[in-house]
Amino acid sequence: MQAALRRSTRAGCVAVILLLSACGGDEPSYPSGSLEATEIDLAPAIAGRVLAVRPRLGDRVAPGDTLVVLDTRVLALQREQSLAALASLDAQQAVSAADLQAAERSRALAATTLERVRALHERGSASAQQLDDALAARDVAASRASAARHRLEAYPAERDRLVAVIAVTDRQLEDGALVAPVAGTVLMRAIEAGETAVPGVPALRIADLSRLELRVYLEAESLDRVRLGQDIRVRVDALGGPPLRGRVAWISAEAEFTPKNAQTRDARAQLVYAVKIEVPNPDGRLHIGMTAEAEI
Repeated sequence: MQAALRRSTRAGCVAVILLLSACGGDEPSYPSGSLEATEIDLAPAIAGRVLAVRPRLGDRVAPGDTLVVLDTRVLALQREQSLAALASLDAQQAVSAADLQAAERSRALAATTLERVRALHERGSASAQQLDDALAARDVAASRASAARHRLEAYPAERDRLVAVIAVTDRQLEDGALVAPVAGTVLMRAIEAGETAVPGVPALRIADLSRLELRVYLEAESLDRVRLGQDIRVRVDALGGPPLRGRVAWISAEAEFTPKNAQTRDARAQLVYAVKIEVPNPDGRLHIGMTAEAEI
């Protein structure tokens, strides 16, 4: 499961800069913009045939809810295959450990025999051929013991490899279920059961609509009118009625040129600071893209 965060900037009335200096010293200004939400694109991390897509457009989801289920039967079989290979490797390791013990005993016996033949040869009771044969037998036994030891030493690395393969498969099996990372509402459903999921291609888009954000822009001279946590009255064009209560959630620390969608060329040439105002949406009346203005 891979999640790609982006900010929605839907069509509608875009951010407009109302110059506070033109309004007179203490007169309020009414910068406007569009309501936004943090949208999360949910894309599968693995390829696979889609077995189920559980939420519908507009459904609310909770953190940890399973949203999309992929067919992972091949991965499950591969895991069983790796487990069988691991069990076989452990059995082979036990056999190799026994072989090493036998080879070490043979090497020790060959070394003892060589010493006896050498002593007999020194007393003239054994021929040079017998000494050579005993020496060769000792060397062969030592070589076999060394080979058995090296085979035994290779098993831990192979076992670690198989354990890693199983861990990777387990993670892929987990990725076979796309889960909601946060609470939100389904805004886009781009895949259906029976289709093949492509890694990295968004299947669903969700956003938490319980709070929307209004982004407005202020000149530097007007920044002293706002502070973090300050209550701000917000009027939403589509709703009418009394203003809503918003809260200043973020004030940019860096100036930027007025966005290109400002209405006049002079306004676009000004340096301004972005301000985000959180607007609660408990009853769901607010929607992404609605135009609103803040009283500052």
